[in-house]
Amino acid sequence: MAHNLEKIYQDFEKEQIQVLPYRFRHLKSVALEAEKVIGIDPSKIQGKAEEYTILIHEKGHFDSGAFYSAASPYALRGQAEYRADRAAILRYIPLEELRECVAGGMVEIWELADHFGVTEDFMRKAVAFYQDTPGIR
Repeated sequence: MAHNLEKIYQDFEKEQIQVLPYRFRHLKSVALEAEKVIGIDPSKIQGKAEEYTILIHEKGHFDSGAFYSAASPYALRGQAEYRADRAAILRYIPLEELRECVAGGMVEIWELADHFGVTEDFMRKAVAFYQDTPGIR
């Protein structure tokens, strides 16, 4: 599976989700369900891995239907963010491919992150998700 910006932008195009640059005050990105738009602030992004990670996370909001508003309670926001991460992990860091990487000797987080094109922090989330989810291992 390709793990790069070209692939994620193809996914957005297929699903008619627009990605638009926007200068945010405090955010790096936002997904707007009704508009089918992702706003991303390129001035706050440091590298392709961070951009890819942000985009697959925002795609996770669409895949899971996990949206919220600025007025939503903190708990609801946390649940929606978790569901978006989970959807992104399941789609863009598939367990079988992760297993193949580990079996092939990739055991360091940075190696796995590099392979999947994500940040090390997101790779840690993915590994923790698969380790902590009963029935997936």
